[in-house]
Amino acid sequence: MKRLISLLLMSSLVVGVVSVASANDQPLKDLPFKERAAYTYNPSLKKIELNITKNHKLTTTTYNSIYVPVKDVFKASGATIKWDGKNKLTTIKNQEQELILNFSGKSIAVGKNQVALPQDWVQLINGVSSIDAFVLAYIFEVAADESDQERVDWEENLKFLDIKETTGLPGLDKYMHVFVEFND
Repeated sequence: MKRLISLLLMSSLVVGVVSVASANDQPLKDLPFKERAAYTYNPSLKKIELNITKNHKLTTTTYNSIYVPVKDVFKASGATIKWDGKNKLTTIKNQEQELILNFSGKSIAVGKNQVALPQDWVQLINGVSSIDAFVLAYIFEVAADESDQERVDWEENLKFLDIKETTGLPGLDKYMHVFVEFND
């Protein structure tokens, strides 16, 4: 009788643990994109080490924020970066297409060759246009989950930025290490 009760308890424990694990995995897909990106790595990390590679040349910079200046990300790529102070917009132009970062707090209309990032993915920090490093890493992640269709769509829409791939590595040093490699 004791064995039967023990087997029943162990069976219920296994079923219960599997149910909890399944319940915890499902909401990740339901999270907003920005949160999904952070949880893919480690949302408790608040500092970034940004590593940019172009033509086999590596540049490394550290930040005390999860937001990194777009000029530091894209200056090696050859893209043109412009600030429109009147409308509070930053434009990153490459291959005759533009990425728009909107800091106005208002919605904007984008043209045929333009893509606007969601406003909660960007910040204007002390006059510097910055992007969430978790989002940047997640969009172009070399080991990304291809079943996340929203991520796949963003990667396709932003391929004009000439980013070959990214890798995000949460470090024991409490830094999120983001590696961005541009096409040569």
